[in-house]
Amino acid sequence: MEGWTEQEPDGDLRRWRGPHRSVLSLGVIDPEGWLSVPDSQLRELPRKLASAQEGGLIEAFSLSRGKVSAARLIYKRLQMPAYVYTGMFITRPRSDCLVWTIVDGECGTTGVREAVVTAELFGAGKLKSIQDYEYFWAQDPYDKTFRGVDHSVLRFMSDSQEYDSRFPDHPLSRVRRFLDDLCVWIQAESDTSTQSGTVN
Repeated sequence: MEGWTEQEPDGDLRRWRGPHRSVLSLGVIDPEGWLSVPDSQLRELPRKLASAQEGGLIEAFSLSRGKVSAARLIYKRLQMPAYVYTGMFITRPRSDCLVWTIVDGECGTTGVREAVVTAELFGAGKLKSIQDYEYFWAQDPYDKTFRGVDHSVLRFMSDSQEYDSRFPDHPLSRVRRFLDDLCVWIQAESDTSTQSGTVN
């Protein structure tokens, strides 16, 4: 993987360090619940995972790549004075259930994405008052009544994927881009294995 340097393995866990001080790991997990439930139930697992880290869920969904089932999620937590984003891609290409985890955080000037999007939403009339901002700006993406973590780590309106192309160097954009690339790679590996007859 270009730009990534592998570190010393920790048992079965493999780790890499990448650009922007990002960290990537690959490990084996118990697949129970992650790959066999609909999205509505799947989201409870990453929400609990994020909450245990005092973080808020940004997105979580299942997907299929060829004959390979997978689940993908992103959550964020506040590590003052900046946000740290964790993306996970869980898949079972053969017998083991693997989890790729990428962690990337803000450094230097922070809050630019949030400030620009906030100003645009007010300018476009999508937010009309401070009350609108307080209610709509930060919410769990799948349960607007969820209050299990601090309001500051819930999904912001600016965390939407539609803004990633505008802020390509933002850590959330980088995490999503890596997970997208991983999806493509998993698909290619699945197709290659199927053609070679190694997948039943």
